[in-house]
Amino acid sequence: MINSVIKYCLFGLFICMRVSAQDPHYSQYFSSPLSLNPAFTGYYDGTHRLATNFRNQWVGAGEPFTTASASFDTRVMREKLGKNLLGLGAIVTTDRTASGSYNSNYLALSAAYHQALDEDGTHHLGIDFQGSYGTRILDYNKVSFNSQFAIRGFDLTLPNNENFVTRRANYMDFNFGLMYNYLKDRKRFYIGTSYYHVSQPSMTFLGNDPYTLPSRFTVHSGASFLVGPQGEVFLSAQYMSQGAATNQVVGLAYGYSPHEFNDDNVIYFGAFYRNKDAIYPYVGYLFNDLQIGVTYDINVTNLQISNSRNKSFELSLIYHFFDANEVRRVMPWY
Repeated sequence: MINSVIKYCLFGLFICMRVSAQDPHYSQYFSSPLSLNPAFTGYYDGTHRLATNFRNQWVGAGEPFTTASASFDTRVMREKLGKNLLGLGAIVTTDRTASGSYNSNYLALSAAYHQALDEDGTHHLGIDFQGSYGTRILDYNKVSFNSQFAIRGFDLTLPNNENFVTRRANYMDFNFGLMYNYLKDRKRFYIGTSYYHVSQPSMTFLGNDPYTLPSRFTVHSGASFLVGPQGEVFLSAQYMSQGAATNQVVGLAYGYSPHEFNDDNVIYFGAFYRNKDAIYPYVGYLFNDLQIGVTYDINVTNLQISNSRNKSFELSLIYHFFDANEVRRVMPWY
């Protein structure tokens, strides 16, 4: 009963505050490159890259938010471009809200070009354009409204008295990204920016609602460097703004290899802080070409749901495909 009430309240809050809503996003944003910045497309070690992410938000409060995505990117014309890179990629995302009452699905295709700024390919400037198709589905038979409140509680057989004109909102959209990368002798620095929902597509379920999807602007940066023969430090930061909502994250991780300079067996430990929201430890493991990452958000504000803190679990898997003669230049933490 409590979980049902929570679900209805969260859904109502979502509907009322949708002008401030954000796209689904991950605590491990560094492990979902194509949803952070499409300019990441094609910039990685190896021949191809496959990344999958899963997030369960507000664990213990009826599981009102669940997000999952999978992306794949590859490089083309490798022999003709020299130190320059041309990448193609795709990402699929599904977001489930209020125990399935509200569902969002996205498919995006990206093409990125990374221009080498020197003869050695140490410096690259990348630009990407990404086209996307999205659909949002509302099942209003699973939620209750004020007009359905009766003496003994909510009665879903009563009319909701809302002016719904559709259950599905479809839209076409496009995004773009820009990124600078420096990589030499296992030292790396990057800084990038992305802009999603450039067209601010219209998407509404109500006949009298002119709601449009607000644009999302992101600036992110990271660096890594060796610490001794068996360790590497990774630094990361992100600023994101969409509508009236902002998100700032800073953090670091340490990668330790039990065997000196062995990039096929690395253990990661780290911690991140999302401003005025949560802290979350990060644990990861790289075995051969597969990297696994786990985070667990711990809310640090006064927000409480069903007498428990706001906790969120997240899992990421990244697989790099390598040719037999390829050598990894950097640990693929991001």
